[in-house]
Amino acid sequence: MKKLLFCATLLGCTTLLQAQSPTDEAAMHSLTRQYMAAYNAGDHAALQEMYTDDAVRIDTEGKRIEGPESIAAALAEQLRANNATLLVRQNRLRWSDAEYAFVAEGTYEVYGTPNVYNIAIDVTGQYANTMLKEDGEWKIAKSVLMDPATENVAVIDGLYQAFAKGDIPAALEPMDADIVWNEAESFPYADKNPYVGPEAVLNGVFARIGAEWEYWNLTDIELHDVSGNKVLATLRYNAKHKATGKTIDSQTAHLWTLRDGKIIAFQQFTDTKQAAAAVR
Repeated sequence: MKKLLFCATLLGCTTLLQAQSPTDEAAMHSLTRQYMAAYNAGDHAALQEMYTDDAVRIDTEGKRIEGPESIAAALAEQLRANNATLLVRQNRLRWSDAEYAFVAEGTYEVYGTPNVYNIAIDVTGQYANTMLKEDGEWKIAKSVLMDPATENVAVIDGLYQAFAKGDIPAALEPMDADIVWNEAESFPYADKNPYVGPEAVLNGVFARIGAEWEYWNLTDIELHDVSGNKVLATLRYNAKHKATGKTIDSQTAHLWTLRDGKIIAFQQFTDTKQAAAAVR
């Protein structure tokens, strides 16, 4: 699963991202380096200080640990049982409307050996840390650990990020020449007929949205690799229609089907239950 933030700037959308100062951004990067150094030094007391009083940690299996003391105790047990080294790379910082906080995202790797068994440890994954400021210092309010992105998830992630940068050719590049693009029938102002091919998607979907909508912001997207060749994207969005002035704040889901690294089909749904039912 992968989480990210997307604002369709190529469609003339306005961004609702909150601004953080360069000093704050540098401080959050510094916290990442301090965390890695404390873990590798076995200093679980220092790690505890990096979490807020009501912090939550969720691992890749969904296990939830609440409170800095409990989180630090779990980390201390890891440090006691293993001779391990942690590498953390913070890749981006985004604003989450849902959590009303900044979220630092990146990758991690833990390698080494257990203290009892001579078995190599090599664990990699992704993380998303919700960041809050307490007494002038940035701390981790929620930490979510995720499995590494699969190749298909990486393709869809790249497409969304290309949108965010306004890079239309890069967004179209992973689409198969015969891609079939279907919008949800009940989705507001959607075209009921499928679009076939990247050019049709560009001239039909992207151009229409850019012309009809004053802004269209998608936030807190989660990507799930499902059924081997499909990626399910669940997301929240807010938008304003130009002609009617109507604003929307709702949820939707996208189901992408891939073959050999190319997107061959797209289906839009008004809710995640419909999307999950369509997975075969």
